[in-house]
Amino acid sequence: MAVVDALATVALTVVIPPFLIVLVTVLVLASLGKSLGLRQKYVQFLLKVFEDGNRILVKKFGRQRLSKNYGKASGDEQEEEEEEDQVSREVICRDKLVLRPTLDKDNNEGLDTHEFELGDCLDYIRTGMEAIVDDEVTKRFSAEELTSWNFLTRTNCQYEFISVRLTIFWVVGFILRYFLLLPLRIIILLIGTMHMVTSTLLIGLLPDGPVKRKLCRFIFITSFRIISRAFSGVITYHNKHNMPRSDGICVANHTTPVDCVVLACDNGYSYVGQRHGGFLGIFQRALSRASAHIWFERSESKDRFAVARRLREHVEDPEKLPILIFPEGTCINNTSVMQFKKGTFEVGGIIYPVAIKYDPRFGDAFWNSSKESMLSYIYMMMTSWAIVCDVWYLPPMTRREGESSIDFANRVKAEIARQGGLVDLVWDGGLKRSAPKIEWKQQYQQEFSRRLKVQNVNAEKKEEKTE
Repeated sequence: MAVVDALATVALTVVIPPFLIVLVTVLVLASLGKSLGLRQKYVQFLLKVFEDGNRILVKKFGRQRLSKNYGKASGDEQEEEEEEDQVSREVICRDKLVLRPTLDKDNNEGLDTHEFELGDCLDYIRTGMEAIVDDEVTKRFSAEELTSWNFLTRTNCQYEFISVRLTIFWVVGFILRYFLLLPLRIIILLIGTMHMVTSTLLIGLLPDGPVKRKLCRFIFITSFRIISRAFSGVITYHNKHNMPRSDGICVANHTTPVDCVVLACDNGYSYVGQRHGGFLGIFQRALSRASAHIWFERSESKDRFAVARRLREHVEDPEKLPILIFPEGTCINNTSVMQFKKGTFEVGGIIYPVAIKYDPRFGDAFWNSSKESMLSYIYMMMTSWAIVCDVWYLPPMTRREGESSIDFANRVKAEIARQGGLVDLVWDGGLKRSAPKIEWKQQYQQEFSRRLKVQNVNAEKKEEKTE
């Protein structure tokens, strides 16, 4: 008993006071939007550790094997890899693939009018084979590949014991993440959540007016700044003069529910999204008590019309917070931007594009909702090194005269992809949960049959002229 009492005394006098000082300091600085720069120094130190670990791996395995594992090489190996990539690009050329056709039944211009040959179907066969070899859709729904090991066994479980130095790095990192950072992050997350729930409950009692709106914005930003500290968030905002305003809709690429936290640390928003239960449901109900948000059931078709109507009403009210919506409708692994739903771009008003890019070296921010629950995802985030990302506010965009909502959505998507260094894909993110639509297959069939019909008509005309 004496030994236990002595250990408890040491814990109370040596461990707990510094822990409380750090906790209070983090909470105060987060609520004020200030930083001592320690998180940035922490990230820079981690980068040096990762580089040192990668040098050890290179000495142990050689660059060629590491390039196979991570897709990274340098020197002669990098030149060889570039030559292989060039050959691969010649074999698999995305520009020559047969993607979803755009049918115009009254316009036959651009159609190949030669007589039918058996080789006319080879373009479709080529597209199918190349999709099997390198499927650019389904790989967007899995974790992004790393260029080097980041000392997390969830990304690679073979390297922590190959040398004494790597083992020491890994053990120290494990102790830091699970025994020091994790308890601190859990407490910060609980405090941030309670702060939001209690504050929004009190604000909801106030009558609508300018005072309530200012308090809402202040509470939202403060609460989300505290919550971002639970992930050791290091967020860099660019082009703040393009920050979304209440006269339009903010659209961004979607990787994780943390996207909302990342953007809300810099501005207040009204959210549009699917209604959730559990932990996410707590946030949704808390937010709805203080201001206007739009939650819907994805499976209910009548909700789509209600959402469109409420979006128009919200945009027309200059007193409300700007709307934040993720037009992809699902989380993508931060390597690409997939099809934007056109409903957002039919509402009218100004569109404020925002590009978000996470650094996967410090932790994989992608949430695969079909495989992971929200609590398990939060646990993964809180045991990662940090969440490091860049946010670019792009110039506001409006719909051009005569431009369709689909073309407008694609133009906005292209700008977000360009700024974030992401791949611009035409495919629907809904393919993560459902099979391709039957209409897509029918469009291919209709276009091919139409091409054959035009070719047969032209062949008959040639025969008549010959006779």
